[in-house]
Amino acid sequence: MNCLKTHPNLLIKHNQSRREYNYSCLDIIKEYDLNPIIYYNYLLSIEEFKLRNIWNHMIKKWNTMENDLQDKVDFIKSDYSKNEYHYIHINMSDEMLNKLIMDFINENYVKCFFFCNTIINYITA
Repeated sequence: MNCLKTHPNLLIKHNQSRREYNYSCLDIIKEYDLNPIIYYNYLLSIEEFKLRNIWNHMIKKWNTMENDLQDKVDFIKSDYSKNEYHYIHINMSDEMLNKLIMDFINENYVKCFFFCNTIINYITA
C-alpha cells in the first residue's frame, strides 16, 4: 500500500486492550481493503493520557507539512491550507479523540492516511 509508510501489522503487537470503545473515525479505509481495527486496537491498548499525545503528534506533523508547503501554489489553493488544527493540553477520552479525528478527516482519504501514518510514526519515533 503506497499511502502507508509502514504496514499496519506493526500495530498488532500493541493490542492488549485497556478500555472498550467503538472507534469509527478510520472506517473509510475499509474501501482500500485495510482493516481499521488494527488502529483502533492500538488506540485502546495505550494508556488514556497518551491519546492526547497521538493527537498532538499528528498536529505537529500537519503543521510541519503546512510550513514545508506554504509557498506552493497548489497547496495554497487547496482545501488543505484552509483549516487550522491546534494542540490539546487536557486529557482526552476515546470518544473525544474519535470525534476530533472524524472532524479532521471529514471523509477525506488523504487525511485518513495521514492520521494512520501518524500513528505508525508515533510508535516508531
